[in-house]
Amino acid sequence: MVATVRLLLSSANRTRASRWICHSCRGIKHASTSTGKSALSDASGDLRNLGPARTRFAPSPTGSLHLGSLRTALFNYLIAKATGGQFLLRIEDTDQKRTIPGAEEKLFNDLEWACIQWDEGPKVGGPFGPYKQSERTEIYRKSSDELLRSGAAYRCFCSPERLHELAEYRNKLGHAPDYDRKCTHIPKEESDDRAAKGETHVVRLKMPDVDEGYTDLVYGFVWRRSDPKLKARFSTLGSFDDPILLKTDGFPTYHLANVVDDHLMEISHVIRGSEWMSSTPKHIALYKAFGWQPPAFAHVSLLVDTNKQKLSKRTGSVDIGAWRDMGIFPETLANFVALLGWSHRNDKDIMGMEDLIRSASMKFTKGDTIVSFEKLWFLQKHHAQRYAPMAKLSGPIDPRHDLNKLAVLPCIKLLETHKAGQKPSFYESLPAGERREDFVRSLLCQDARNYTTPIDFVNRNEYFFIAPSKEDLVGSLSALELHGLPGGTSPQVSPELLDEFDRFAQIESSKWDTTLEIKVMTHNIVDGASSKSAAELGGEEQSTELAIACRKRWSTLVHKYIRWALASGKPGPNSAMTMGILGKEETMRRLAAAKEIILSAEEHVGTQDVDSGSSSPKQHATAQGPAMSE
Repeated sequence: MVATVRLLLSSANRTRASRWICHSCRGIKHASTSTGKSALSDASGDLRNLGPARTRFAPSPTGSLHLGSLRTALFNYLIAKATGGQFLLRIEDTDQKRTIPGAEEKLFNDLEWACIQWDEGPKVGGPFGPYKQSERTEIYRKSSDELLRSGAAYRCFCSPERLHELAEYRNKLGHAPDYDRKCTHIPKEESDDRAAKGETHVVRLKMPDVDEGYTDLVYGFVWRRSDPKLKARFSTLGSFDDPILLKTDGFPTYHLANVVDDHLMEISHVIRGSEWMSSTPKHIALYKAFGWQPPAFAHVSLLVDTNKQKLSKRTGSVDIGAWRDMGIFPETLANFVALLGWSHRNDKDIMGMEDLIRSASMKFTKGDTIVSFEKLWFLQKHHAQRYAPMAKLSGPIDPRHDLNKLAVLPCIKLLETHKAGQKPSFYESLPAGERREDFVRSLLCQDARNYTTPIDFVNRNEYFFIAPSKEDLVGSLSALELHGLPGGTSPQVSPELLDEFDRFAQIESSKWDTTLEIKVMTHNIVDGASSKSAAELGGEEQSTELAIACRKRWSTLVHKYIRWALASGKPGPNSAMTMGILGKEETMRRLAAAKEIILSAEEHVGTQDVDSGSSSPKQHATAQGPAMSE
């Protein structure tokens, strides 16, 4: 632990403040220095006490950004912002054969969408540019020459055929496919002459015979306790894990380029996946060969699925663009990714970017991290609830929290493409533009606690956009059955009660949106019906318990009837809110349609009772559903 703190201190002390702070991050940087509502944890406080950190994210433009690489970028970003340091973006495009056209620009877009803005790097510049490795090849050649002069590296002229044969032979013996250092015996003058004549070669680092280990900020002191290669090195064949630094095309390998760049760009902390732990001894050997001080290393866990296998497309390892297109909010994904392999002391897991910065620490977990996407949907719903109040504000909204852009407009786009194959008749009756936006926004703000994606939102709230058909209403009549009141009687949806719902038309249109008048009217309908039932059951001596029971049953019946009439019984916002969102005209139209179905059903049942000689048509109607017994 002492060694870890010393390493952090030494790394932080050599980090200088940079004047290159991106304008979009100034507010975030300021926010990160505030303790906010909760005090910093010990780990967060210790991190800040060590001084500003310079971190970097160095992806290759060979594919799309996935969860693992986004998490690496985010961890580096949070540590830099939490300490008042700088976060750099560097493009490692030395593997020209694997570089994909357009991947670099897509990478920029994905990071910016995820609210990760770099202080130095492509597009923004900085004092240590260029920030693209293909534009720094001369720097790497000079660095390679320096190692050749010092004897820390050597040229290898072995052909690919020889190396392949050597690897196959070693594999048969059960050894690792290391190199045998044949070319280390070539005199320097001969090596220089062959290289000057253009003979194909690579440059290799001459690794030390003993692994001295290194201190990792997550795993502590890391050292290979038993290295079988040491014994093999004394065999006649020899075994040396000498990594290639400069390839035959003159481009550097990852080992050389990342060490040289990290040093020249004054990176203080290297935070990366634990798959790089096996390469870290090589990198530290390189630092020592140059005579440079290594940065602090922190290796974070690998992401695996519930079967503890590496994430695949089937188990959620889709690129960030796919999550964005699905409708996941930037802060939701950042919040979700931050919780993968990091522990905090906050009361809740729901954190915006400022909260993540304030809570940032080096408390990364050891071992693999299982990714469970149930947490993602949980966070999405809670962030939607956070943003809902802001959506109603008239002033400018932070783009990260703008529910209008994040959800309302995507839902409108989906509705207008008629994804479900049904024409949203009521929705299309609304004037295009602001009126439709207001309608979707009102619904979304009320349903925010259930919001996940646009397609789920539209499907779940389909009845707001498409009025229930006659078939839908008739098919869901059975859902209106309720338990009877004390005394064996059952509440009835009589023609008189149906007429009571017509009274909603008396509410002025200007007062409809507030829903207060709707609630008052509903309350009056319930009171009238329950009082009548209590009087019939108790006569002049009505008990308090009876009155409460009657009111409870009738309240359930009235609200259930309204939900059936407006949405064929499907769940959603409460009845008053549903009526407010639909508007007075559409609400009254749906209530009238439902009333007609109930009256038609009772008339049909009554006719059947007469034909069959039944003495109680009312009881028969109740049993069939339209009379609505609880």
